[in-house]
Amino acid sequence: MTQQIDRRLFLKASGATVLGASLFALAACAPGGSAAAPTTGPRRVRAAWWGGDVRHAKFNGIYDLYQKGHDDVTIEREFADWAAYWERLPTQFAGGNAPDIFHVTERQIADYASRGQVADLEALASSGALDLSKFSQASLDAGRYKDQLIMLLVGATIPATMFNQTVFDQVGVDTPANDWTWDEFVSASEKFKAAGLVGSTYQAIASPVFDTFLAQNGKSLFAPDASPELNFDAKDAEEWFQLWKDLQDAGLCQSAESASEEQGAPFEDTIFAKGQAAIHVQNSNQLVTFQSAIGDQYTLGLSAFPQIGKKPASLVIGSYVCVNEKSSQKEESARIIDFFVNDPEANKIFGLELGTPGNSNWVDAVSSEVTGADKLVLDFAGAVENQSVFAAIRPTGASRAETLMVELGLAVAFGQQSPKDAGTRLVDELSSVIS
Repeated sequence: MTQQIDRRLFLKASGATVLGASLFALAACAPGGSAAAPTTGPRRVRAAWWGGDVRHAKFNGIYDLYQKGHDDVTIEREFADWAAYWERLPTQFAGGNAPDIFHVTERQIADYASRGQVADLEALASSGALDLSKFSQASLDAGRYKDQLIMLLVGATIPATMFNQTVFDQVGVDTPANDWTWDEFVSASEKFKAAGLVGSTYQAIASPVFDTFLAQNGKSLFAPDASPELNFDAKDAEEWFQLWKDLQDAGLCQSAESASEEQGAPFEDTIFAKGQAAIHVQNSNQLVTFQSAIGDQYTLGLSAFPQIGKKPASLVIGSYVCVNEKSSQKEESARIIDFFVNDPEANKIFGLELGTPGNSNWVDAVSSEVTGADKLVLDFAGAVENQSVFAAIRPTGASRAETLMVELGLAVAFGQQSPKDAGTRLVDELSSVIS
Protein backbone atom coordinates (compact mmCIF):
# COMPACT_ATOMS: atom_id res chain seq x y z
CA MET A 1 0.00 0.00 0.00
CA THR A 2 1.01 3.60 -0.47
CA GLN A 3 1.20 5.92 2.50
CA GLN A 4 -1.70 8.26 3.24
CA ILE A 5 -0.65 11.90 3.32
CA ASP A 6 -1.45 13.90 6.43
CA ARG A 7 -3.75 16.79 5.55
CA ARG A 8 -1.70 19.22 7.64
CA LEU A 9 1.39 18.50 5.61
CA PHE A 10 0.01 19.14 2.15
CA LEU A 11 0.34 22.42 0.32
CA LYS A 12 -2.23 25.13 0.90
CA ALA A 13 -2.63 27.76 -1.78
CA SER A 14 -4.86 30.80 -1.98
CA GLY A 15 -4.73 33.44 -4.66
CA ALA A 16 -1.18 33.82 -5.89
CA THR A 17 0.41 33.25 -2.50
CA VAL A 18 1.19 30.00 -0.74
CA LEU A 19 -0.29 30.33 2.74
CA GLY A 20 1.36 27.31 4.29
CA ALA A 21 4.15 24.85 3.71
CA SER A 22 3.46 21.45 2.23
CA LEU A 23 4.17 17.86 3.00
CA PHE A 24 7.30 18.41 1.00
CA ALA A 25 8.39 21.71 2.50
CA LEU A 26 7.65 22.01 6.22
CA ALA A 27 10.83 23.09 7.97
CA ALA A 28 12.06 20.38 10.30
CA CYS A 29 14.93 19.86 12.68
CA ALA A 30 16.68 17.91 9.98
CA PRO A 31 20.42 17.27 9.99
CA GLY A 32 22.88 19.65 8.40
CA GLY A 33 23.53 23.36 8.80
CA SER A 34 24.83 25.82 6.25
CA ALA A 35 26.85 24.21 3.50
CA ALA A 36 30.59 24.61 3.83
CA ALA A 37 32.64 26.68 1.41
CA PRO A 38 34.27 24.66 -1.37
CA THR A 39 37.87 23.60 -1.14
CA THR A 40 40.46 24.87 -3.59
CA GLY A 41 41.54 23.15 -6.78
CA PRO A 42 39.91 22.60 -10.18
CA ARG A 43 36.95 20.23 -10.16
CA ARG A 44 34.77 18.72 -12.87
CA VAL A 45 31.35 17.41 -11.95
CA ARG A 46 29.02 15.59 -14.32
CA ALA A 47 25.28 16.17 -13.85
CA ALA A 48 22.53 14.27 -15.67
CA TRP A 49 18.77 14.75 -15.91
CA TRP A 50 15.79 14.11 -18.18
CA GLY A 51 13.28 16.50 -19.72
CA GLY A 52 12.42 18.75 -22.64
CA ASP A 53 13.83 22.05 -23.85
CA VAL A 54 12.18 24.15 -21.14
CA ARG A 55 13.67 22.03 -18.35
CA HIS A 56 17.09 21.91 -19.99
CA ALA A 57 17.18 25.70 -20.03
CA LYS A 58 16.36 25.87 -16.32
CA PHE A 59 19.04 23.36 -15.32
CA ASN A 60 21.59 25.15 -17.46
CA GLY A 61 20.63 28.50 -15.96
CA ILE A 62 21.21 27.21 -12.42
CA TYR A 63 24.49 25.50 -13.26
CA ASP A 64 25.73 28.57 -15.12
CA LEU A 65 24.92 30.65 -12.04
CA TYR A 66 26.81 28.24 -9.79
CA GLN A 67 29.87 28.32 -12.03
CA LYS A 68 29.93 32.13 -11.96
CA GLY A 69 30.55 31.96 -8.23
CA HIS A 70 32.92 28.99 -8.44
CA ASP A 71 35.56 29.60 -11.08
CA ASP A 72 37.35 26.38 -10.22
CA VAL A 73 34.29 24.19 -10.90
CA THR A 74 33.04 22.99 -14.27
CA ILE A 75 29.66 21.26 -14.43
CA GLU A 76 29.43 18.98 -17.43
CA ARG A 77 25.77 18.51 -18.40
CA GLU A 78 24.14 15.38 -19.81
CA PHE A 79 20.45 15.55 -20.60
CA ALA A 80 17.97 13.61 -22.67
CA ASP A 81 14.28 12.85 -22.96
CA TRP A 82 12.80 10.37 -20.47
CA ALA A 83 13.24 7.21 -22.56
CA ALA A 84 16.80 7.97 -23.66
CA TYR A 85 17.83 8.94 -20.14
CA TRP A 86 16.73 5.63 -18.64
CA GLU A 87 18.30 3.69 -21.47
CA ARG A 88 21.64 5.39 -20.89
CA LEU A 89 21.93 5.62 -17.09
CA PRO A 90 21.99 1.85 -16.31
CA THR A 91 24.59 1.37 -19.04
CA GLN A 92 26.75 4.11 -17.55
CA PHE A 93 26.59 2.56 -14.09
CA ALA A 94 27.36 -0.89 -15.47
CA GLY A 95 30.39 0.52 -17.28
CA GLY A 96 31.67 2.51 -14.30
CA ASN A 97 31.08 5.80 -16.12
CA ALA A 98 27.97 7.15 -14.40
CA PRO A 99 27.50 10.89 -13.71
CA ASP A 100 28.31 12.37 -10.31
CA ILE A 101 24.83 13.88 -9.91
CA PHE A 102 21.79 12.11 -11.30
CA HIS A 103 18.03 12.31 -10.96
CA VAL A 104 15.62 9.47 -10.20
CA THR A 105 12.12 8.70 -9.00
CA GLU A 106 10.97 6.12 -6.47
CA ARG A 107 10.40 3.81 -9.41
CA GLN A 108 14.08 3.27 -10.24
CA ILE A 109 16.16 4.07 -7.16
CA ALA A 110 16.20 0.57 -5.61
CA ASP A 111 18.05 -0.78 -8.65
CA TYR A 112 20.98 1.50 -7.82
CA ALA A 113 20.70 1.63 -4.02
CA SER A 114 20.66 -2.16 -3.73
CA ARG A 115 24.08 -2.25 -5.43
CA GLY A 116 25.59 0.41 -3.18
CA GLN A 117 25.80 2.92 -6.03
CA VAL A 118 24.17 5.87 -4.23
CA ALA A 119 25.87 8.05 -1.62
CA ASP A 120 24.54 8.66 1.89
CA LEU A 121 23.32 12.27 1.82
CA GLU A 122 23.18 12.59 5.60
CA ALA A 123 26.89 11.78 5.74
CA LEU A 124 27.52 14.55 3.21
CA ALA A 125 25.33 16.87 5.27
CA SER A 126 27.38 16.03 8.35
CA SER A 127 30.52 17.03 6.46
CA GLY A 128 28.99 20.47 5.87
CA ALA A 129 28.53 20.08 2.12
CA LEU A 130 24.73 19.94 2.17
CA ASP A 131 22.14 21.76 4.28
CA LEU A 132 19.06 19.63 5.01
CA SER A 133 17.67 21.82 7.78
CA LYS A 134 14.78 23.21 5.71
CA PHE A 135 13.46 19.84 4.59
CA SER A 136 10.50 18.27 6.35
CA GLN A 137 10.94 14.92 8.00
CA ALA A 138 8.29 13.54 5.66
CA SER A 139 10.21 14.58 2.55
CA LEU A 140 13.44 13.14 3.96
CA ASP A 141 11.72 9.87 4.86
CA ALA A 142 10.46 9.60 1.29
CA GLY A 143 14.10 9.49 0.18
CA ARG A 144 15.22 6.68 2.48
CA TYR A 145 16.13 3.18 1.42
CA LYS A 146 16.73 0.75 4.29
CA ASP A 147 17.04 3.69 6.70
CA GLN A 148 19.68 5.51 4.64
CA LEU A 149 18.94 8.87 3.01
CA ILE A 150 19.97 8.30 -0.59
CA MET A 151 17.83 10.76 -2.55
CA LEU A 152 16.59 14.28 -1.94
CA LEU A 153 13.14 15.42 -3.02
CA VAL A 154 13.28 18.26 -5.54
CA GLY A 155 9.69 18.06 -6.69
CA ALA A 156 6.51 16.10 -6.01
CA THR A 157 3.71 15.70 -8.51
CA ILE A 158 0.42 13.89 -9.04
CA PRO A 159 -0.75 11.99 -12.15
CA ALA A 160 -3.76 14.08 -13.09
CA THR A 161 -6.21 14.85 -15.86
CA MET A 162 -4.68 17.63 -17.92
CA PHE A 163 -7.27 19.22 -20.17
CA ASN A 164 -7.36 21.86 -22.87
CA GLN A 165 -9.78 24.43 -21.46
CA THR A 166 -9.91 26.29 -24.77
CA VAL A 167 -11.05 23.17 -26.61
CA PHE A 168 -13.50 22.30 -23.83
CA ASP A 169 -15.08 25.75 -24.19
CA GLN A 170 -15.17 25.58 -27.99
CA VAL A 171 -16.94 22.21 -27.98
CA GLY A 172 -19.20 23.15 -25.06
CA VAL A 173 -17.99 20.52 -22.59
CA ASP A 174 -18.10 21.29 -18.87
CA THR A 175 -14.78 21.68 -17.10
CA PRO A 176 -14.02 18.41 -15.25
CA ALA A 177 -14.27 18.59 -11.47
CA ASN A 178 -11.91 16.81 -9.11
CA ASP A 179 -14.66 14.32 -8.26
CA TRP A 180 -15.58 13.41 -11.82
CA THR A 181 -16.17 9.79 -12.76
CA TRP A 182 -15.04 7.47 -15.54
CA ASP A 183 -18.52 7.68 -17.09
CA GLU A 184 -18.17 11.46 -17.28
CA PHE A 185 -14.71 11.02 -18.80
CA VAL A 186 -16.18 8.77 -21.51
CA SER A 187 -19.08 11.14 -22.12
CA ALA A 188 -16.71 14.08 -22.62
CA SER A 189 -14.60 12.01 -25.03
CA GLU A 190 -17.71 11.22 -27.08
CA LYS A 191 -18.42 14.92 -27.49
CA PHE A 192 -14.87 15.61 -28.64
CA LYS A 193 -15.07 12.76 -31.14
CA ALA A 194 -18.26 14.29 -32.55
CA ALA A 195 -16.36 17.56 -32.96
CA GLY A 196 -13.62 15.84 -34.96
CA LEU A 197 -11.05 15.75 -32.15
CA VAL A 198 -9.30 13.03 -30.17
CA GLY A 199 -10.95 12.75 -26.78
CA SER A 200 -7.97 11.54 -24.78
CA THR A 201 -4.45 10.30 -25.21
CA TYR A 202 -3.94 6.55 -24.71
CA GLN A 203 -2.95 5.83 -21.11
CA ALA A 204 -2.97 2.03 -20.84
CA ILE A 205 0.81 2.27 -21.27
CA ALA A 206 1.46 4.48 -18.22
CA SER A 207 2.38 2.69 -14.98
CA PRO A 208 1.81 5.76 -12.70
CA VAL A 209 -1.72 6.09 -14.06
CA PHE A 210 -2.33 2.37 -13.58
CA ASP A 211 -0.99 2.75 -10.04
CA THR A 212 -3.51 5.57 -9.48
CA PHE A 213 -6.29 3.26 -10.68
CA LEU A 214 -5.09 0.61 -8.23
CA ALA A 215 -4.96 3.13 -5.37
CA GLN A 216 -8.66 3.80 -5.92
CA ASN A 217 -9.22 0.19 -4.89
CA GLY A 218 -6.81 0.21 -1.96
CA LYS A 219 -4.07 -1.51 -3.93
CA SER A 220 -0.76 -0.58 -5.55
CA LEU A 221 1.70 -1.95 -8.07
CA PHE A 222 4.14 -3.14 -5.43
CA ALA A 223 4.12 -3.86 -1.72
CA PRO A 224 5.42 -1.16 0.65
CA ASP A 225 9.02 -0.74 1.82
CA ALA A 226 10.45 -2.02 -1.47
CA SER A 227 9.61 -5.62 -0.55
CA PRO A 228 9.57 -7.90 -3.63
CA GLU A 229 5.85 -8.53 -3.91
CA LEU A 230 3.01 -7.30 -6.10
CA ASN A 231 -0.04 -5.69 -4.55
CA PHE A 232 -2.51 -6.38 -7.38
CA ASP A 233 -3.63 -9.36 -9.45
CA ALA A 234 -4.17 -10.23 -13.10
CA LYS A 235 -7.87 -9.32 -12.92
CA ASP A 236 -6.97 -5.75 -11.95
CA ALA A 237 -4.61 -5.46 -14.91
CA GLU A 238 -7.13 -7.02 -17.29
CA GLU A 239 -9.76 -4.48 -16.23
CA TRP A 240 -7.28 -1.65 -16.81
CA PHE A 241 -6.29 -2.74 -20.31
CA GLN A 242 -9.93 -3.42 -21.20
CA LEU A 243 -11.00 0.10 -20.19
CA TRP A 244 -8.59 1.66 -22.67
CA LYS A 245 -9.20 -0.93 -25.38
CA ASP A 246 -12.92 -0.14 -25.21
CA LEU A 247 -12.17 3.58 -25.52
CA GLN A 248 -9.92 2.97 -28.49
CA ASP A 249 -12.36 0.66 -30.25
CA ALA A 250 -15.01 3.37 -29.89
CA GLY A 251 -12.67 5.98 -31.38
CA LEU A 252 -12.64 7.97 -28.15
CA CYS A 253 -8.90 8.02 -27.52
CA GLN A 254 -5.59 8.16 -29.34
CA SER A 255 -4.92 5.51 -31.97
CA ALA A 256 -2.36 2.76 -31.53
CA GLU A 257 -0.23 4.22 -34.31
CA SER A 258 -0.19 7.69 -32.77
CA ALA A 259 0.54 6.38 -29.27
CA SER A 260 3.42 4.32 -30.61
CA GLU A 261 4.90 7.22 -32.56
CA GLU A 262 4.91 9.43 -29.46
CA GLN A 263 7.05 7.09 -27.38
CA GLY A 264 10.14 9.09 -26.44
CA ALA A 265 8.94 12.21 -28.25
CA PRO A 266 9.43 15.62 -26.59
CA PHE A 267 6.36 17.05 -24.90
CA GLU A 268 6.21 19.77 -27.53
CA ASP A 269 5.60 17.19 -30.28
CA THR A 270 2.62 15.39 -28.72
CA ILE A 271 -0.92 15.60 -30.08
CA PHE A 272 -2.03 17.14 -26.80
CA ALA A 273 0.53 19.93 -27.03
CA LYS A 274 -0.65 20.59 -30.59
CA GLY A 275 -4.29 20.88 -29.51
CA GLN A 276 -5.35 17.73 -31.35
CA ALA A 277 -6.39 15.88 -28.17
CA ALA A 278 -8.58 17.48 -25.51
CA ILE A 279 -7.52 15.34 -22.53
CA HIS A 280 -4.21 13.94 -21.37
CA VAL A 281 -3.23 12.17 -18.15
CA GLN A 282 0.16 13.37 -17.00
CA ASN A 283 2.05 14.44 -13.90
CA SER A 284 0.54 17.69 -12.66
CA ASN A 285 3.83 19.60 -12.77
CA GLN A 286 3.98 19.04 -16.53
CA LEU A 287 1.21 21.60 -16.90
CA VAL A 288 3.90 24.27 -16.65
CA THR A 289 5.94 22.70 -19.46
CA PHE A 290 2.92 22.16 -21.69
CA GLN A 291 1.54 25.65 -21.17
CA SER A 292 4.93 27.16 -21.92
CA ALA A 293 5.25 25.10 -25.10
CA ILE A 294 1.73 25.91 -26.28
CA GLY A 295 1.87 29.61 -25.43
CA ASP A 296 -1.26 31.71 -25.72
CA GLN A 297 -2.95 29.48 -28.27
CA TYR A 298 -4.61 27.29 -25.63
CA THR A 299 -5.32 27.48 -21.91
CA LEU A 300 -4.75 24.27 -19.97
CA GLY A 301 -6.25 23.06 -16.70
CA LEU A 302 -5.97 20.25 -14.15
CA SER A 303 -8.38 17.93 -12.39
CA ALA A 304 -8.04 14.61 -10.59
CA PHE A 305 -7.87 11.36 -12.51
CA PRO A 306 -11.49 10.21 -12.90
CA GLN A 307 -12.78 7.81 -10.29
CA ILE A 308 -13.07 4.23 -11.50
CA GLY A 309 -12.52 2.35 -8.25
CA LYS A 310 -14.21 2.29 -4.86
CA LYS A 311 -12.82 5.60 -3.64
CA PRO A 312 -11.10 8.67 -5.10
CA ALA A 313 -7.32 8.59 -4.89
CA SER A 314 -4.48 10.73 -6.22
CA LEU A 315 -0.99 9.24 -6.22
CA VAL A 316 1.89 11.52 -5.20
CA ILE A 317 5.17 10.66 -6.90
CA GLY A 318 8.51 12.36 -6.46
CA SER A 319 11.51 13.48 -8.44
CA TYR A 320 14.74 13.17 -6.51
CA VAL A 321 18.42 13.98 -6.90
CA CYS A 322 21.26 11.65 -5.88
CA VAL A 323 25.05 11.53 -5.69
CA ASN A 324 27.01 8.66 -7.19
CA GLU A 325 28.71 6.69 -4.39
CA LYS A 326 31.73 6.08 -6.65
CA SER A 327 32.11 9.75 -7.55
CA SER A 328 35.51 11.32 -6.96
CA GLN A 329 33.67 14.61 -6.36
CA LYS A 330 31.02 13.63 -3.83
CA GLU A 331 31.38 16.71 -1.65
CA GLU A 332 31.42 19.13 -4.58
CA SER A 333 28.40 17.32 -6.00
CA ALA A 334 26.65 17.80 -2.66
CA ARG A 335 27.52 21.52 -2.69
CA ILE A 336 26.02 21.87 -6.15
CA ILE A 337 22.86 20.13 -4.97
CA ASP A 338 22.82 22.39 -1.92
CA PHE A 339 22.93 25.41 -4.22
CA PHE A 340 20.19 23.93 -6.39
CA VAL A 341 17.76 23.37 -3.51
CA ASN A 342 18.68 26.20 -1.12
CA ASP A 343 19.79 29.23 -3.14
CA PRO A 344 16.84 31.63 -3.69
CA GLU A 345 17.97 32.65 -7.17
CA ALA A 346 18.37 29.03 -8.22
CA ASN A 347 14.94 28.26 -6.76
CA LYS A 348 13.38 31.07 -8.77
CA ILE A 349 14.98 29.83 -11.98
CA PHE A 350 13.69 26.29 -11.53
CA GLY A 351 10.37 27.26 -9.97
CA LEU A 352 7.93 24.35 -9.84
CA GLU A 353 9.29 22.57 -12.91
CA LEU A 354 9.27 19.19 -11.15
CA GLY A 355 6.37 19.95 -8.84
CA THR A 356 6.15 21.00 -5.20
CA PRO A 357 9.66 21.44 -3.74
CA GLY A 358 10.95 19.43 -0.83
CA ASN A 359 12.13 22.32 1.36
CA SER A 360 10.43 25.35 2.86
CA ASN A 361 12.93 27.98 1.71
CA TRP A 362 12.38 26.96 -1.92
CA VAL A 363 8.63 27.45 -1.46
CA ASP A 364 9.33 30.82 0.19
CA ALA A 365 11.53 31.87 -2.73
CA VAL A 366 8.88 31.21 -5.37
CA SER A 367 5.55 31.66 -3.58
CA SER A 368 5.26 35.41 -4.11
CA GLU A 369 5.84 34.92 -7.83
CA VAL A 370 3.41 32.06 -8.38
CA THR A 371 1.07 32.87 -11.27
CA GLY A 372 -0.49 31.18 -14.26
CA ALA A 373 0.27 27.49 -14.71
CA ASP A 374 2.41 27.35 -11.56
CA LYS A 375 -0.51 28.62 -9.50
CA LEU A 376 -2.81 26.03 -11.06
CA VAL A 377 -0.39 23.27 -10.05
CA LEU A 378 -0.30 24.50 -6.45
CA ASP A 379 -4.06 24.98 -6.30
CA PHE A 380 -4.60 21.48 -7.63
CA ALA A 381 -2.27 19.96 -5.04
CA GLY A 382 -4.25 21.63 -2.29
CA ALA A 383 -7.60 20.62 -3.78
CA VAL A 384 -6.81 16.88 -3.80
CA GLU A 385 -4.84 16.69 -0.56
CA ASN A 386 -7.49 14.65 1.25
CA GLN A 387 -7.37 11.87 -1.33
CA SER A 388 -3.61 11.84 -1.90
CA VAL A 389 -1.32 8.90 -1.14
CA PHE A 390 2.48 8.86 -1.32
CA ALA A 391 4.06 6.30 -3.63
CA ALA A 392 6.62 4.05 -1.93
CA ILE A 393 10.04 3.08 -3.26
CA ARG A 394 9.66 0.18 -5.66
CA PRO A 395 11.69 -3.02 -5.24
CA THR A 396 14.78 -3.94 -7.22
CA GLY A 397 13.86 -4.91 -10.76
CA ALA A 398 10.61 -2.95 -10.68
CA SER A 399 11.83 -0.51 -13.32
CA ARG A 400 10.75 -3.18 -15.79
CA ALA A 401 7.18 -2.05 -15.05
CA GLU A 402 7.72 1.10 -17.13
CA THR A 403 8.75 -0.64 -20.34
CA LEU A 404 6.46 -3.63 -19.80
CA MET A 405 3.39 -1.41 -19.45
CA VAL A 406 4.30 0.27 -22.74
CA GLU A 407 4.85 -3.07 -24.48
CA LEU A 408 1.62 -4.61 -23.22
CA GLY A 409 -0.45 -1.46 -23.63
CA LEU A 410 0.64 -1.11 -27.25
CA ALA A 411 0.17 -4.85 -27.88
CA VAL A 412 -3.43 -4.51 -26.69
CA ALA A 413 -3.91 -1.36 -28.75
CA PHE A 414 -2.66 -3.04 -31.94
CA GLY A 415 -4.78 -6.13 -31.29
CA GLN A 416 -1.72 -8.32 -30.80
CA GLN A 417 -2.75 -9.40 -27.30
CA SER A 418 -6.04 -9.53 -25.42
CA PRO A 419 -6.51 -7.51 -22.21
CA LYS A 420 -6.77 -10.78 -20.29
CA ASP A 421 -3.52 -12.17 -21.67
CA ALA A 422 -1.79 -8.83 -21.15
CA GLY A 423 -2.94 -8.76 -17.52
CA THR A 424 -1.63 -12.27 -16.91
CA ARG A 425 1.70 -11.49 -18.52
CA LEU A 426 2.07 -8.29 -16.49
CA VAL A 427 1.69 -10.18 -13.23
CA ASP A 428 3.85 -13.12 -14.28
CA GLU A 429 6.73 -11.09 -15.64
CA LEU A 430 6.83 -8.49 -12.88
CA SER A 431 6.73 -11.23 -10.25
CA SER A 432 9.72 -12.88 -11.89
CA VAL A 433 11.96 -9.79 -12.06
CA ILE A 434 11.51 -8.10 -8.68
CA SER A 435 13.74 -9.02 -5.77
